[in-house]
Amino acid sequence: MNPITCIDVGGTFIKAGNVVNGKVRHERKIETGETGMLTRTLLQIIVELGGEAVGIGMPGLVDADGTISSPPNFPGIESLPLKEILQEELNIPVFVDNDANMAALGEHRYGAGRGVKNLIMLTLGTGVGGGIIINDKIYHGRGYAGEVGHITIDPIGPLCLCDNYGCLESYIGANRITEKAEKYVKMGMKTTLKSYAGKITPEIIEDEAYKGDRVAMDIVVEMSRLLGIAISNYCAILDPERVIIGGGLSKMGDILLSGVKREVGRRLYSRKDIDIVFSELGDRAGILGCYEMVIHSI
Repeated sequence: MNPITCIDVGGTFIKAGNVVNGKVRHERKIETGETGMLTRTLLQIIVELGGEAVGIGMPGLVDADGTISSPPNFPGIESLPLKEILQEELNIPVFVDNDANMAALGEHRYGAGRGVKNLIMLTLGTGVGGGIIINDKIYHGRGYAGEVGHITIDPIGPLCLCDNYGCLESYIGANRITEKAEKYVKMGMKTTLKSYAGKITPEIIEDEAYKGDRVAMDIVVEMSRLLGIAISNYCAILDPERVIIGGGLSKMGDILLSGVKREVGRRLYSRKDIDIVFSELGDRAGILGCYEMVIHSI
């Protein structure tokens, strides 16, 4: 089989590669850059990689015809017919779906979801995404199912980029947790994070939490509590066998995972055990999900 070019678009980075028989080759990871340059950036990646078909995972709402609608972390995009634009420019098949759906599909076929018929995938990064697998297939609903980042945690909470209030993403998106850390430093709280004032990243919060910094640990614990609430809501409705947590912020490790499990165990009405695990594929989950989408579509 000829290579399939697969692209996972995030709010901060774009991950891409060619996939042949389930093996990823010629990987790329570049900054997403300005929203206005997105289509041009994607075209450049596709031409460089030169696959016979293209699969793309995009944040936000993706219509069945490959149109992207108002992704919160891409200001300025209201309705972008991405599939149509790329196919006309390249004259090869292009398939587009939600990025978290693609991560769920990749994990289901190649990673932590192998052998599981029903699962939920959450992706934690600049935004918070969700993908649902029911009876071995992505569940789209009317097209927008799985948007866990926009579950309301507190109706009088902070304003989200989607213009709603109190969304999960407005609490635990990467930018929000670094903003919280910077705020604590400015308040004069005793924390090793003050050494990084003005340049705190999620990775720094993770490192300082594992070193025992109380403020950093509290940020991760609160993040795990809110994520556990959202997962409990998901599980009460869908009753999955497994929940997979992926994305860049999943690297926060055992402090995050143990807190999530504790919160889900405390809140879930059903006392059946639900397996909650981290992604096995990391940055490749979305890429491999795009590959699965393409090979089952052409």
